[in-house]
Amino acid sequence: MNQNNFDSLRESIIETGKIIRGTIKPSREFVYEIEQSEIQPFLETWAVCVETDDQNLLIPGKIYEIKFGRSRVWVTDEEGESALYPQDFFIPIRLPQKVSEKLENIKQAA
Repeated sequence: MNQNNFDSLRESIIETGKIIRGTIKPSREFVYEIEQSEIQPFLETWAVCVETDDQNLLIPGKIYEIKFGRSRVWVTDEEGESALYPQDFFIPIRLPQKVSEKLENIKQAA
């Protein structure tokens, strides 16, 4: 690599760091439109709560049905509200079919 290419690459990397830190705005931006058909349905599964920021809304050790988003999960909390929480608050678990069916029955009866 010649010196001019190296200097150009170096300046680009420095500029990228400034953009990521928010000290400068990017010189250009791109918008990518996502077609509805490209969006994957949210994966629903059972998970154990392992962390919470409010013990009145989520109970560590309790099994919740969650829906995965891109960086967060939807959960019906203890107040009955559908809320977004960080994914690392939950560990997905695989339940035997019989247990999963029982939990579904309980959920539908509530």
